[in-house]
Amino acid sequence: MDGVSLQIRTACAVVGQLKLLLDRLADALDQAEDELRVDPLSAHSKGVQIGFQDLPEPSDHRRNHRPGRPSKIETDPELRAFIEARIDRMTFDDIASEVSRRFPEGRRVAKSAIHAWWQRRRRR
Repeated sequence: MDGVSLQIRTACAVVGQLKLLLDRLADALDQAEDELRVDPLSAHSKGVQIGFQDLPEPSDHRRNHRPGRPSKIETDPELRAFIEARIDRMTFDDIASEVSRRFPEGRRVAKSAIHAWWQRRRRR
């Protein structure tokens, strides 16, 4: 059997599976239509069959792989430790001033970055 014949057989098998799925879907739609014709209110009163409590929690992978660039505080352990040591005793403005005095320009963060990091940390 050559490659073209194999591709044709595979395509025929896929088409057969799709036909079965479409037949099942048509049957389900016919059943739903019949239920609505018999008693429109009873079909509506069933509501959503899957509750929100059944939904899974967001995965750690997705939480850790958000789009965009990670913050300097998250990626610099020394800077994070410096801020964590002061976050409960100083204002965001004072922490930003201390960071600017102790860290080189490329590692400095502003008050707004410290505040945003603090808010994200509180949510976890």
